[in-house]
Amino acid sequence: MAMVAAMLIWGISWPSAKITGRYADPELIMIWRFIFAAATMTSIMFFMGIKSKFPKKSLSYVIIAAIFLVGYNYNYFKGTQIGMASLGGIIVPTMSPLVTYIFVSKIFGKTIHRKEVAGIILGMIGGLILLRFWEINIQSLLDSGNIFFIMAAVLWAGVTIATQKATIELQVLNFSLWLYLFALIFSIPLVPWKSLLTVFQFDWIYWINFLIISVGSLGFGTTIFFLTTMKLGSEKASSFMYVVPTSAMGISAIVLGERIQWSTLIGGILAVTAIYLINRK
Repeated sequence: MAMVAAMLIWGISWPSAKITGRYADPELIMIWRFIFAAATMTSIMFFMGIKSKFPKKSLSYVIIAAIFLVGYNYNYFKGTQIGMASLGGIIVPTMSPLVTYIFVSKIFGKTIHRKEVAGIILGMIGGLILLRFWEINIQSLLDSGNIFFIMAAVLWAGVTIATQKATIELQVLNFSLWLYLFALIFSIPLVPWKSLLTVFQFDWIYWINFLIISVGSLGFGTTIFFLTTMKLGSEKASSFMYVVPTSAMGISAIVLGERIQWSTLIGGILAVTAIYLINRK
């Protein structure tokens, strides 16, 4: 139930990211998101009596995951700023599990069965429909924000795999804390320092949506995802992301008034079916 709740929050975070993107550039939102997420983890660990443990053996995996996380967040905010939040909330959660599965199969030499091959092919078809391949050109990918959603899906797969390796040594909350701290450090060179404190001039609409994407989505949702990744493995945990598109579409339609295209529905259904085929025993 916790994982489902986390994925619902992830779905809600897509329209919230779109709203925060109206106030500031991705780099500024991103660094404050990491600050609030790290503060959330510190508070949770304090109340639970969990001591911070520096990642010695898994430091390289934490750093890799943090680099991927910074890249993911930039593409997440940039994509929603330019394109439709509902489309991003479908492309990323449906394509990322497929990318994760392919990466895991290649990196760890996992045997791919027929149903899994069928799932991968079906997922690719779903992805092409989501991207409306018959209209694809470089300019349309940039203008629609879809190129940023594609990059976000690939980068999140990297975060998921690195997390699985790092949490062999680290407790999940410890991992989350160090992940957000390193992501914060790596995002510092990208920040426009002159406007760093301008966020405190924004209205309550910004702050409600910002707290959803930082404390709710990154602090709670992502930590639950990491915990599930540690227990089930990266490819199995990723399959829970099929819950995200439904809430992302629904909230985006209600709050942002975004229209859901037939290609979005069909592509999303095919991608979800693909994830089911890959994970079915």
